[in-house]
Order: sequence, then C-alpha cells, then structure tokens
Amino acid sequence: MTVVNGSDDTPTAEEIRSAVEHIVAGPGFRRSPQLVAFLHFLVEAVLCGRAEHIKSYTIGVEALKRGERFDPQRDPIVRVEAARLRKALASSFARGGAGPPVTIEIPLGSYVPVFRRRNNHRSITNLIAILMGALRCARAPSRANHLLFFPLRRTLRNRATGAARKSSTG
Repeated sequence: MTVVNGSDDTPTAEEIRSAVEHIVAGPGFRRSPQLVAFLHFLVEAVLCGRAEHIKSYTIGVEALKRGERFDPQRDPIVRVEAARLRKALASSFARGGAGPPVTIEIPLGSYVPVFRRRNNHRSITNLIAILMGALRCARAPSRANHLLFFPLRRTLRNRATGAARKSSTG
C-alpha cells in the first residue's frame, strides 16, 4: 500500500474497500461499469501486493477485457479511461458531505492509486475540483465574472488629444 508523506497513518484495507463501494455508488460511476471495473482492479491489485503488475497491458486485458492481443501502443483505451477515472474521482471527492474517510487518487504518470485519510490531508482532488470550477466560470463568462476581473471605472485616452478621462462603463 502507498504511504503518503512518510506517515504510517495509512487507511486499512477495509476502509479502502468501503470507500471504493461508496464511490462506485455515486453518480460519476453508476452508468459506467468500465470505470467501476478499472477502479476495482487498481485498488485490489495494490491491496493484494501486486502494485508492480499495474501496467497498461494488464489493465487493458484484465480490467477492460481487451483480450490477449491488446496493444497499449496502438489502443489508447487505458490512457483515456484513466483520465476519465481521475476526473470522476475528483468530482466524487469534491462533492464533500458525508463521504468516505479515505480518498483515492491516481497520480498523473502512474496507474497505481494513492490512499489518504480524508481528515488528515488536503486532497489534491479537492484542489482539482476547485480549479475545474474556476475554469468553467472562465469559459462561460457572465457579467458577474467580468466585474471580478475588471474595475468598474477605468481611464480612457482620447485619441485626438491624448487627454485622460474617466469612464463609468465596464
């Protein structure tokens, strides 16, 4: 199991499995059996001491049922589903509330999950969710968002005279 920040306050296998069941019952996973299978495969591999076997090929064959001829160099399904899984996990933990006491993260550049106690660590998934919300606001600017970034009054220059004057419009 992955220990975070040198802490031996690692969640137990039972806590992790309970968190997984809570997560897969949520809205981000209910309609995606492929994401559920992917998450279950990753978590069980780590809990059974087989983290070194978590590779694109084994995920494609064992979790995503791509068959023995699966070639991760030609078929990007593992990378695509890993990105979806990271996003679904971030959304799941961002909802907050009475969620599980354990967070599960899949760091970029790896498929090996990291488990953390929720009450002891500020989860990176929470930060990702906050940033995703900010990006959504930035992509669909409204008058309210506009006022956050631009002052109500600004100095305008008269092109002909070069004189400055105040404008009351945003």
